[in-house]
Amino acid sequence: MKKRIFVTLISVFVLFFFIQQKEQWASVFRVTEQPDVLMKGNHGMTLTVDLSFGREDVDEWITKLEKPYPLLFLDADWIERSPLIVKKIKEKKIPVGLLGQESKQYEENPELLGEEIERFKTAFGDIPLWYRTYDHVFPEPLKTQVWDSQMNMLSANVNWTTGSAPSVRKGDIVSVALHQETRVGFEELIAYQKAHSFVSIEETLFGYQTQTKTFP
Repeated sequence: MKKRIFVTLISVFVLFFFIQQKEQWASVFRVTEQPDVLMKGNHGMTLTVDLSFGREDVDEWITKLEKPYPLLFLDADWIERSPLIVKKIKEKKIPVGLLGQESKQYEENPELLGEEIERFKTAFGDIPLWYRTYDHVFPEPLKTQVWDSQMNMLSANVNWTTGSAPSVRKGDIVSVALHQETRVGFEELIAYQKAHSFVSIEETLFGYQTQTKTFP
């Protein structure tokens, strides 16, 4: 009898723990209470990379990339052009988000976001937790779409597109451009990563590390 009661108590405890963890995981989907754009944290510093162009150089960088990983925002076209690199990103469990087009594209084509999400899901198996547009602009109708899709909008308060590396301090979210026409050199990017103690976006925003899956 005592053994049966003990087993029952353990089972209840495990179930309660699972429910608590499930609630914590669910909260990750909605960082804000309304459709707001996150631009800065209060704790560590996070490096994000907007990637829409590159193959051999990107492959080499991803291959050598070590933790703590930056948060990669991947363009849907680039994802489809780069299946082998995407496979490597998944194998290394590098955190990824969806990089959209220029904001005006969504005003002209309201169906665009849904199409991009489906293409992302085809590659990664789920909806991304994080989203930003190419120009980091979020029109009101797009904000509603992103919110309804259970994604979080993330911009950056430090943008590095060309030239010298920017300075960084606690709470900063840095965006690095890897586009065809606007592009940071990989040597400079690697040196920048080594020079600063970057942490995950969750740690910069909330001050703690999460144990949830890193992608999508």
